[in-house]
Amino acid sequence: MFGECSATVSMLYAAVFGADGACIEMSVTSILTAFGAFMVLVVIAQFFARLLWRRLLQRGAPIDDDYIDPVGNTPFDDDPKYRDSAIRSTKR
Repeated sequence: MFGECSATVSMLYAAVFGADGACIEMSVTSILTAFGAFMVLVVIAQFFARLLWRRLLQRGAPIDDDYIDPVGNTPFDDDPKYRDSAIRSTKR
C-alpha cells in the first residue's frame, strides 16, 4: 500500500489524469488548487443550469382570445367608508 512512488503529483493532476502509482501531494497549495478548480466548475455548471431553467420556464406568446380584460383598474371594488373594508386607515 505504501510502496515506492514513481513520482509526486498534485491533487488536481491526480483527479484529472489519475495517479497511476505516483504519490499524491497533500500540501495547502495542492488542496487549494483542486478546490479552486472545483469551484470554477460549479460556477460554470450553475450558469448553464440557470440558462436551461430559464428556457424551460419561458412562456410562449400570449394568445389574444384567452386574455380577459378586467372590469376596473383595481382587483376588487371596496368602499373606503365601510367599517371592515380591506383597505382602510388606522385612524378610524
